[in-house]
Amino acid sequence: MEEFKNLIRQLPDFPKKGILFQDINPLLSNWKALQSASTEMSNQILEVMPFVSKVLAIEARGFIMGGILAHLLEAGFVPVRKKGKLPTYDSLRTIDYQLEYGTDSLCLDMSLVNYNDKIVIFDDVLATGGTAEAVFNLLMQEIKEGKIAPIEKNNICFAFM
Repeated sequence: MEEFKNLIRQLPDFPKKGILFQDINPLLSNWKALQSASTEMSNQILEVMPFVSKVLAIEARGFIMGGILAHLLEAGFVPVRKKGKLPTYDSLRTIDYQLEYGTDSLCLDMSLVNYNDKIVIFDDVLATGGTAEAVFNLLMQEIKEGKIAPIEKNNICFAFM
């Protein structure tokens, strides 16, 4: 993925002072780069996890590449949304987490995650890893409650641009 770094703009002090925003839009707007990056990423995932059943993609920029990855991996796509973006279901779970510049909440409809799913958690860029970690922690809560299977080796992986 090193060859795509020049297509990711870095914007200092956005959205707040001290934050380095990673703008992936130039990569997304270049169809050859988008095709190459998504193919390379899916191949790297398959090296670690030969079968994927679900891609959990984090709002909002994660939806773009997450959807492409789900297609290439022949897996289901599950959006992880910000609080207030989904109707309230009995199966909706919420987790609060720390950002570089504050706190936020993510929601996941657990009815879309099956007991023995092989899961990829996709976030657009890696900053602190806190957002992806929050999704992982949400899955861990469900495991403790016996709602999804304990995660075994190669049952979950993380992917970032």
